[in-house]
Amino acid sequence: MIRQFVSRATCLVFSLVVSAVLVLGSMVGASAQSKASDEIAARSVVLSLYTINSMLEQQGAGLEVGKQVMTSFRAFLAPELIEEIATGSGGFRPLVGAQEGTVENYELRMATVQPGEGSVVEAAVESGGKVRLVSFALARTSGHPLIVRIWGDGWSLGMGGGSAARAPSGKHSPSEERQKALAAADENDTGAGAPSGSNATLELPFQDEFDGKTLGPQWSVIGEAADKFVLENGVIYQIATGGDDSFRNEGSENIFRLGKVPEGDFDMTLKGLLEAKTGREGVWLGLYEDSTSFLAGTLHVYTSGCGPYLTLRIVNRQHVAGVEEPLTSEFYDNLFDKGPILSDYCSAGNRDIGDAILQRLNESGFSLTLSRRGLQYFATAEINLPAFGDNPGGPVSFKTRKVARTTSAGSPAFMLGQLQRARNGESVAQFDSFSISAPVN
Repeated sequence: MIRQFVSRATCLVFSLVVSAVLVLGSMVGASAQSKASDEIAARSVVLSLYTINSMLEQQGAGLEVGKQVMTSFRAFLAPELIEEIATGSGGFRPLVGAQEGTVENYELRMATVQPGEGSVVEAAVESGGKVRLVSFALARTSGHPLIVRIWGDGWSLGMGGGSAARAPSGKHSPSEERQKALAAADENDTGAGAPSGSNATLELPFQDEFDGKTLGPQWSVIGEAADKFVLENGVIYQIATGGDDSFRNEGSENIFRLGKVPEGDFDMTLKGLLEAKTGREGVWLGLYEDSTSFLAGTLHVYTSGCGPYLTLRIVNRQHVAGVEEPLTSEFYDNLFDKGPILSDYCSAGNRDIGDAILQRLNESGFSLTLSRRGLQYFATAEINLPAFGDNPGGPVSFKTRKVARTTSAGSPAFMLGQLQRARNGESVAQFDSFSISAPVN
């Protein structure tokens, strides 16, 4: 799960440690606890470690070799590991997997191969524009799991790893062998599910202008409701009603999914028109297996008491070993409230501008893009603004923050979505092109 890193006061660190220990205590109660529960507890330990580290980094007091290990970390690290970190002199940051840098984003997953005793949690960590794989071995100590070893590609701390096994260059990334192993694990990952047709690789560039009378054979329609879409004149004309259609919801209607998946980095773009008739509609574009496993960008219209506003978000939902329910991480920006377009959307002048922008979605349209760069994904939306104030109008683009994922998310897919409060209202979209290409740079 990718978490947004935020600054907190020092006093909050103590309260977080206390609450985390209480949670762990409830999770690890009896010695007869199952392996699945152990993995849940292990993952919670590492999650708490990164959360506290993100707070302390703002004060220059993160977990770092050669510096005093803050008391806040002692609930999660074995004493021997604490001593090794504190007595090291290499200036190595174990949570980053490099000599320097801060944790910008991270994603946790249980390692595919687990030891007979204890658990191993892996973190894909973004720092300085690079993603490194950092692993954590946990063992049950004093009644709850503690981290006994932290290691990466070519370095190790704890359980006899020592500085001799550590050769930080500041350029660590998963080795080629490790990347192949991760790819193989993803392909055979029954938890996330293998998308239909995933054995077939999509050759790039791929372009579909929807200029036939029917969808091409490479497409399938999940939850097909033939009375709610039609293909004609180079456009998929789609209607949504009922307020429950999205990648999130099982049983959603008319999700258009491609039977092949692209390899490596790509930019996937959907263009069309959106009629904001209910103030509760939006467009989903991403990689989709089912409602429990997907990664998507969304351009959505929401409505509060003073009217509708436009948001851009990235949503990552995935299975984690030992956790019954899939985990969802999500970043979004309200483009109309302290956002890149308007400072607010409730004042009289801005309300009129916001309405005019939403009307433009149905006149000059939008483009929504999901991009992959290594383990990282982000979404970009481009819309055509009307002129207002000092703004000359014209095309502008907005980008989400990044999320990271090491497992397969599914096959390329898109849909018109609708939120529950739309009730019986009707939402309409026209999609006129879908493309996937390799990035230019």
